[in-house]
Amino acid sequence: MNINLKIIGEGLHLSLSKDIKALNTAFFKLSRQSETVEVQIMLLTDSPAPEDLLHNADSPSVLLVDAQDLTLIEKIHAMEKKELLFMKDPQCVPIVLSPLITVFPSPEPLADIRELPDLVSDWMFMPVNLPELARRILTSLKRKNILKAKLRFGSLTLLPETRVIAFFGRTMHLTRSEFALAEMFLSQMGSVIPLSDLVLLFKSTGKSTEGSNIRVTIFQLRLKLEMLTKGQFTLASVYKRGYCLKQKAKAYSRLDGVGYGGGVVVGNGLLTEQD
Repeated sequence: MNINLKIIGEGLHLSLSKDIKALNTAFFKLSRQSETVEVQIMLLTDSPAPEDLLHNADSPSVLLVDAQDLTLIEKIHAMEKKELLFMKDPQCVPIVLSPLITVFPSPEPLADIRELPDLVSDWMFMPVNLPELARRILTSLKRKNILKAKLRFGSLTLLPETRVIAFFGRTMHLTRSEFALAEMFLSQMGSVIPLSDLVLLFKSTGKSTEGSNIRVTIFQLRLKLEMLTKGQFTLASVYKRGYCLKQKAKAYSRLDGVGYGGGVVVGNGLLTEQD
């Protein structure tokens, strides 16, 4: 996902422009198990237009304001209250404002502010710490539900908001218990999860910790995983120890005179990957 970081303040814009690679590196480290984020920086004038505050689904944006002059925050707040009222969508689509993060030169100015306007999602102090800025931008986007949470584990992805598991474009819905189990097994791929840990997980989610309930849920998750991945992933039972999420070795077969999409011709035969 590309995010437009709209900056008000020439000094702040110049500083971040020099460190754009480091900033994107910070985003990469934070989004290793979620949707990859890369930012593009642009400079706004001290008097932004109402459109600059609006969220665009095709191009999400975050405003970063150098708040050395507190009147600037007041101007933006007044514009939000007055002018945005006239920006009605003909289809009555709710107006969503982009997150706004203020950067103060020091903590002192906050002592003169009774409270920050609701449009301010977060704030920081100079000098700007890039990993912290990246974290606050991602957090602000998630609070407004602009950035959907995704947990990636190789070829498998979990979508917490909808309790969906995805595999190369295919998706399947999970129950709450199945989703909690899937997250536990995926985060410890290849490791044996002892029964005691599974009991604690079910207890923390308010589900029955009876062995039969745990076994049924694991069976249902195993069935869905194998259906979704066509048998490439499965939950294996380890005698008297627990369960383990395993990725099966890819099987290949040499077929003569049979055409399978995605195969590689070798001699007179066809080497195909079997699902």
